[in-house]
Amino acid sequence: MRKVTLTVIIILFCSFSFVSCEKEYHCGCTFNGSVVYTKDLGYQYKTNAKNTCTGYDTVVTGEVWNCVLY
Repeated sequence: MRKVTLTVIIILFCSFSFVSCEKEYHCGCTFNGSVVYTKDLGYQYKTNAKNTCTGYDTVVTGEVWNCVLY
């Protein structure tokens, strides 16, 4: 019974160590199909990174920049 419990604990620890809630994200903004701006967002949760990236959506002298995560 101890071996089974120890094995389960080791398996759970290993599986959690490979899964991370935070990942490295990058933001890229395009205008007319050309990349005009890129930004490394670092390690964040996806929702935070998405909110940050959409914050870069802008209109610059009539140019509408569309920004997405990658």
